[in-house]
Amino acid sequence: MFRCKTAWFSNSVPEDHLDFWMQEGGSITGWREADYLFSADATCHDTKRIFENKDYIWNKVTVLHSLFLSTCEKRQSVKSVCIGHYVLPPASVQDEVRKVVGRLIWEREDEETAAQDQQKTLSLSEVEHSEEEVRGSICEASDTDSSESEALLWEHLKSPVSCMAPGYVSIENLPKYSGD
Repeated sequence: MFRCKTAWFSNSVPEDHLDFWMQEGGSITGWREADYLFSADATCHDTKRIFENKDYIWNKVTVLHSLFLSTCEKRQSVKSVCIGHYVLPPASVQDEVRKVVGRLIWEREDEETAAQDQQKTLSLSEVEHSEEEVRGSICEASDTDSSESEALLWEHLKSPVSCMAPGYVSIENLPKYSGD
Protein backbone atom coordinates (compact mmCIF):
# COMPACT_ATOMS: atom_id res chain seq x y z
CA MET A 1 0.00 0.00 0.00
CA PHE A 2 2.82 2.43 0.85
CA ARG A 3 5.61 0.93 -1.24
CA CYS A 4 8.21 3.54 -2.24
CA LYS A 5 6.64 6.11 0.12
CA THR A 6 8.35 7.78 3.07
CA ALA A 7 6.90 9.15 6.26
CA TRP A 8 7.83 11.02 9.40
CA PHE A 9 6.07 10.04 12.62
CA SER A 10 5.57 12.25 15.65
CA ASN A 11 6.24 10.81 19.09
CA SER A 12 2.46 11.04 19.63
CA VAL A 13 1.67 8.38 17.00
CA PRO A 14 0.76 4.95 18.39
CA GLU A 15 3.27 2.21 17.64
CA ASP A 16 0.70 0.08 15.78
CA HIS A 17 0.23 2.83 13.15
CA LEU A 18 3.97 2.94 12.57
CA ASP A 19 4.09 -0.87 12.34
CA PHE A 20 1.28 -0.86 9.78
CA TRP A 21 3.16 1.71 7.68
CA MET A 22 6.26 -0.51 7.67
CA GLN A 23 4.29 -3.72 6.97
CA GLU A 24 2.74 -2.08 3.91
CA GLY A 25 6.14 -1.22 2.42
CA GLY A 26 6.61 2.34 3.66
CA SER A 27 9.89 3.64 5.04
CA ILE A 28 10.66 6.22 7.73
CA THR A 29 12.71 9.37 7.23
CA GLY A 30 13.13 12.89 8.58
CA TRP A 31 10.18 15.24 8.23
CA ARG A 32 11.84 17.46 5.59
CA GLU A 33 12.30 14.52 3.18
CA ALA A 34 9.07 12.63 3.95
CA ASP A 35 6.14 12.19 1.59
CA TYR A 36 3.78 12.07 4.59
CA LEU A 37 3.95 13.64 8.05
CA PHE A 38 1.88 11.89 10.73
CA SER A 39 0.95 13.05 14.21
CA ALA A 40 -1.80 12.13 16.66
CA ASP A 41 -1.55 15.33 18.72
CA ALA A 42 -1.14 18.88 17.44
CA THR A 43 0.18 19.95 20.84
CA CYS A 44 3.05 17.44 20.85
CA HIS A 45 6.39 19.29 20.93
CA ASP A 46 7.72 17.76 17.69
CA THR A 47 4.50 18.53 15.82
CA LYS A 48 4.41 22.09 17.14
CA ARG A 49 7.94 22.57 15.77
CA ILE A 50 6.67 21.73 12.29
CA PHE A 51 3.72 24.12 12.66
CA GLU A 52 6.16 26.90 13.57
CA ASN A 53 8.48 26.16 10.63
CA LYS A 54 8.40 28.38 7.51
CA ASP A 55 7.77 25.33 5.30
CA TYR A 56 4.45 24.77 7.06
CA ILE A 57 3.60 28.48 7.06
CA TRP A 58 4.28 28.67 3.31
CA ASN A 59 2.11 25.57 2.67
CA LYS A 60 5.00 23.35 1.63
CA VAL A 61 4.16 20.60 4.13
CA THR A 62 0.95 19.19 5.60
CA VAL A 63 0.60 17.19 8.78
CA LEU A 64 -1.91 14.34 8.77
CA HIS A 65 -3.62 12.69 11.71
CA SER A 66 -2.30 9.17 12.16
CA LEU A 67 -5.84 7.74 12.18
CA PHE A 68 -5.56 8.04 8.40
CA LEU A 69 -3.42 4.89 8.61
CA SER A 70 -5.93 2.95 10.70
CA THR A 71 -8.68 3.89 8.24
CA CYS A 72 -6.51 2.68 5.35
CA GLU A 73 -5.91 -0.54 7.26
CA LYS A 74 -9.65 -1.10 7.85
CA ARG A 75 -10.48 -0.47 4.19
CA GLN A 76 -7.36 -2.22 2.89
CA SER A 77 -6.93 0.73 0.54
CA VAL A 78 -5.38 4.17 0.37
CA LYS A 79 -7.37 5.31 -2.63
CA SER A 80 -10.75 4.88 -0.94
CA VAL A 81 -9.81 7.17 1.97
CA CYS A 82 -10.23 10.93 1.61
CA ILE A 83 -6.88 12.19 2.85
CA GLY A 84 -8.20 15.74 3.21
CA HIS A 85 -10.33 14.64 6.15
CA TYR A 86 -7.16 13.81 8.08
CA VAL A 87 -5.29 17.10 7.77
CA LEU A 88 -4.12 17.95 11.29
CA PRO A 89 -4.05 21.71 11.86
CA PRO A 90 -2.49 23.43 14.88
CA ALA A 91 -4.52 23.24 18.10
CA SER A 92 -5.71 26.86 17.83
CA VAL A 93 -7.12 26.20 14.35
CA GLN A 94 -8.78 23.01 15.60
CA ASP A 95 -10.60 25.04 18.24
CA GLU A 96 -11.95 27.40 15.59
CA VAL A 97 -13.02 24.50 13.35
CA ARG A 98 -14.85 22.86 16.26
CA LYS A 99 -16.85 26.07 16.78
CA VAL A 100 -18.10 25.81 13.19
CA VAL A 101 -18.44 22.08 12.47
CA GLY A 102 -18.37 20.41 15.87
CA ARG A 103 -16.01 17.49 16.11
CA LEU A 104 -13.21 16.71 13.69
CA ILE A 105 -13.37 13.43 11.78
CA TRP A 106 -10.68 11.72 13.84
CA GLU A 107 -12.53 12.62 17.03
CA ARG A 108 -15.60 10.85 15.63
CA GLU A 109 -13.48 7.83 14.76
CA ASP A 110 -12.07 7.73 18.28
CA GLU A 111 -15.64 7.70 19.63
CA GLU A 112 -16.73 5.06 17.11
CA THR A 113 -13.75 2.89 18.03
CA ALA A 114 -14.58 3.28 21.72
CA ALA A 115 -18.22 2.39 21.02
CA GLN A 116 -17.15 -0.66 19.01
CA ASP A 117 -14.80 -1.75 21.79
CA GLN A 118 -17.60 -1.29 24.31
CA GLN A 119 -19.91 -3.45 22.20
CA LYS A 120 -17.25 -6.14 21.93
CA THR A 121 -16.93 -6.26 25.70
CA LEU A 122 -20.60 -7.21 25.97
CA SER A 123 -20.24 -10.67 27.42
CA LEU A 124 -21.83 -13.71 25.87
CA SER A 125 -23.61 -14.44 29.13
CA GLU A 126 -25.44 -11.08 28.92
CA VAL A 127 -26.58 -11.90 25.39
CA GLU A 128 -27.63 -15.40 26.43
CA HIS A 129 -29.47 -13.95 29.45
CA SER A 130 -31.35 -11.52 27.18
CA GLU A 131 -32.31 -14.35 24.82
CA GLU A 132 -33.53 -16.46 27.76
CA GLU A 133 -35.73 -13.57 28.96
CA VAL A 134 -37.28 -13.24 25.51
CA ARG A 135 -37.83 -16.98 25.22
CA GLY A 136 -39.40 -17.01 28.69
CA SER A 137 -41.73 -14.11 27.94
CA ILE A 138 -42.73 -15.67 24.64
CA CYS A 139 -43.37 -19.07 26.20
CA GLU A 140 -45.43 -17.48 28.98
CA ALA A 141 -47.79 -15.86 26.50
CA SER A 142 -50.75 -18.25 26.45
CA ASP A 143 -52.57 -16.60 23.57
CA THR A 144 -49.89 -17.27 20.95
CA ASP A 145 -49.11 -20.52 19.20
CA SER A 146 -45.60 -21.92 18.73
CA SER A 147 -45.13 -20.54 15.21
CA GLU A 148 -45.93 -17.01 16.43
CA SER A 149 -43.54 -17.48 19.35
CA GLU A 150 -40.75 -18.53 17.03
CA ALA A 151 -41.44 -15.56 14.76
CA LEU A 152 -41.30 -13.14 17.70
CA LEU A 153 -38.04 -14.68 18.93
CA TRP A 154 -36.52 -14.50 15.45
CA GLU A 155 -37.50 -10.83 15.09
CA HIS A 156 -35.87 -10.03 18.44
CA LEU A 157 -32.66 -11.89 17.63
CA LYS A 158 -32.21 -10.17 14.28
CA SER A 159 -33.21 -6.79 15.69
CA PRO A 160 -30.62 -4.14 14.75
CA VAL A 161 -31.21 -2.24 17.97
CA SER A 162 -29.25 -4.72 20.06
CA CYS A 163 -26.13 -4.36 17.93
CA MET A 164 -26.28 -0.69 16.90
CA ALA A 165 -24.34 2.12 18.51
CA PRO A 166 -26.57 4.77 20.09
CA GLY A 167 -27.54 7.58 17.72
CA TYR A 168 -27.35 5.48 14.56
CA VAL A 169 -30.27 4.33 12.44
CA SER A 170 -30.36 0.77 11.22
CA ILE A 171 -30.49 0.27 7.48
CA GLU A 172 -33.70 -1.73 7.98
CA ASN A 173 -35.38 1.42 9.36
CA LEU A 174 -34.57 3.60 6.33
CA PRO A 175 -37.25 4.27 3.70
CA LYS A 176 -37.01 2.10 0.61
CA TYR A 177 -36.95 3.64 -2.87
CA SER A 178 -36.93 1.97 -6.27
CA GLY A 179 -34.97 3.26 -9.24
CA ASP A 180 -31.99 5.57 -9.27
